[in-house]
Amino acid sequence: DGHKYEVESDGLRLLRHPEFPKNKVVLSTLTGMIDFIEREGNVEEMMLIVKSPTEVYLVGKLNDHGDRPTYAVAQADVPEFRYERWYGQSELIIALQAAFVENSETDRDILLQVIGNLKESHVNSASDDGVSQSVQINTGVASVATARVPNPVTLQPYRTFLEVKQPESKFVFRMREGMEAALFEADGGMWKIEAKQAIKEYLETKLESLDIKMSVIA
Repeated sequence: DGHKYEVESDGLRLLRHPEFPKNKVVLSTLTGMIDFIEREGNVEEMMLIVKSPTEVYLVGKLNDHGDRPTYAVAQADVPEFRYERWYGQSELIIALQAAFVENSETDRDILLQVIGNLKESHVNSASDDGVSQSVQINTGVASVATARVPNPVTLQPYRTFLEVKQPESKFVFRMREGMEAALFEADGGMWKIEAKQAIKEYLETKLESLDIKMSVIA
């Protein structure tokens, strides 16, 4: 009846999607995805789906079974940072510099200053009103002062493809005994919508510059 089968050791297996590529191309950048589309050809039957801030799929049209072939996927390679996890002083200083954008409009440098000058012997006596905290920090060779920890803080983590602007978000910054601190997301996941929209706009602009007509769904 026009169906294709694959011969296996225990008999025949119906191939539902013999037209689908067996191995999709895996990329790590949006630039790579655009390059692949430009060289692939048959773009009339393809479209891009922004599944998440770190995943973009190049898929084909629906077949008779209601499925779409996946030709390529771009997966962003972003630094790992675990929110709601308590970090030690040195560990968090490194993470703030490696996994967050250096931006004068955000509070990254303020956090680095507070954490970097924290005086261990006074952490246990930090005051906490449930919203903000005050801790003792070193202000010189032999002097200390009380510093108010800002809350919430605005930061710009690396969380999506580097070709687009990283979304800024609000975070709750907390400290506890042992010179440990943690960041808690406080934007309800709004950054994901912003990131997906930024990816969509980037792809549409690149496709338009190449005179390629393709739908981008986000």
